[in-house]
Amino acid sequence: MLTLDTTHGGVAPHALATTMTSLDAYRRHIARVATADTLEDPECSVALPRLFTQFSHNDFVKSLKNEALRYVVVIGIGGSNLGTMAVYDALFGRLDALRERSPKMLFLDTVSETALRDVSSALLRCNRAEEFCVVIISKSGTTTESIANADALCSTLAAKWSNVTSRFIAITDEGSKLWHRANEHSMPVVAIPKNVGGRYSVFSPVGLLPLALVGVDVDELQNGAQRAVRACTAQGETNIALTSAAHIFLHYQNEIKIHNTFVFDPDLESLGKWYRQLMAESIGKEHDMEGNAVHCGITPIVSVGSTDLHSMAQLYLGGPADKFTNFITRSGKGQVWNRESPFSHIVENLEGKSFGTIMYAILNGVQSAYEEQGRPYISIELPDQSPATLGYYMQMRMIEMMYLAKLLNTNAFDQPAVELYKKVTRQLLSE
Repeated sequence: MLTLDTTHGGVAPHALATTMTSLDAYRRHIARVATADTLEDPECSVALPRLFTQFSHNDFVKSLKNEALRYVVVIGIGGSNLGTMAVYDALFGRLDALRERSPKMLFLDTVSETALRDVSSALLRCNRAEEFCVVIISKSGTTTESIANADALCSTLAAKWSNVTSRFIAITDEGSKLWHRANEHSMPVVAIPKNVGGRYSVFSPVGLLPLALVGVDVDELQNGAQRAVRACTAQGETNIALTSAAHIFLHYQNEIKIHNTFVFDPDLESLGKWYRQLMAESIGKEHDMEGNAVHCGITPIVSVGSTDLHSMAQLYLGGPADKFTNFITRSGKGQVWNRESPFSHIVENLEGKSFGTIMYAILNGVQSAYEEQGRPYISIELPDQSPATLGYYMQMRMIEMMYLAKLLNTNAFDQPAVELYKKVTRQLLSE
């Protein structure tokens, strides 16, 4: 499904094999969790693709879709929207707003008067409320930014449609404040599986519901994820989640603590940001599993090729050797244009070349420079950007992160430090 090239990974084969073997018991544990009928274990997100199959055929989902639907607004932040945004942008492109296609997905993922005004204006131009659907996602049910956006948007739309709450859907933990408020106002509400954290939730209703509403084949997304579960809990060198985790860990031991996800397709930038959260929250911890102070963590960054080569390549190639890079590419050469314009022949050898061919040449130039400078990297090639491939890739990354956390002896599933800023925020608002 995916191609992993570790030729220039920069780790010794013996160390790699020993590290991978040390995870055998945990690998078998994840495989068992993936086949369980309950979502009890911390790793239970690996069972979601199997337990939520045929999601698009769900009667509730079908009841929400209609021919008039033009906009699906996702109100969420962090794990509540990054996975959905990653899939949406990869499939439809970051400039989807310019295309004559509907329904479109709009995101309110922070407190911004400009963003709220623009989304409100788009919805107010609709002739009837059935032309939009607003999905508010908050696992705790009390996320400040998300509740503020939902409150403001709902009150604005209520001036035109008195029954607008029927177009709002809440996705939250059962029993949360948001859950109870939704029920009080006869608002559709969907439960997030209790033991599934936000950054591991894309294959639950958190990601599946909004993606299904805009026409994504979420069943294929889930099928791809199921294939990844089988492949990434198998024994051997073909297990790319295990191999990638071992590379990252071994470089961490050598004090390389910056991980650069370098996507060579701008439509994959959101996918990189989803992975950034997955890594940051999963392994950036003060304490290890025994409660000892360790201040463990790898700083994840995202780069976009070829854009960031013109702003960051000097640092990556000439600066400190403290980064491990993972190039993410997509196969295919693309369309060839018969160019003849005032700009023809300014750059030699462009004529007859597709954008894919040009980008491939740039990528190979970058990787050659990395090799010359002794900068370690691995690369993953996606065969396409279909739902199945994206499902496979994202599930592989989540299992990879579980392996990496195990190697680092830290909890991949909590995020206690996040509450520090939330506590002060609530205190200041109370004043």
